[in-house]
Amino acid sequence: MEFGQGITSGVVMAAVDFEAAARALEAGALACSGGEGRVLRIATSIAVGVPVDLREAVTGLDENNAVLAAAAVLHAAGCRDLRTTAQGGRR
Repeated sequence: MEFGQGITSGVVMAAVDFEAAARALEAGALACSGGEGRVLRIATSIAVGVPVDLREAVTGLDENNAVLAAAAVLHAAGCRDLRTTAQGGRR
């Protein structure tokens, strides 16, 4: 992970080398819980296209991480307003 500042806003930002993180996870060199590893696999798949077995990745996620993973998928699909329900209505 690398840290920097936005060019115009000065906001602190981070850049993650998802492929390197996934390799470290698979090699057992990244200390994290099972749920954190599942979230990392999902994020890596979204960020750089590394294939993930969703059945295995989502099994065992707690409710909070399941919601975060679902929100990441919706965001990647272009759904920026997460107040939209699955039926297309508003919360």
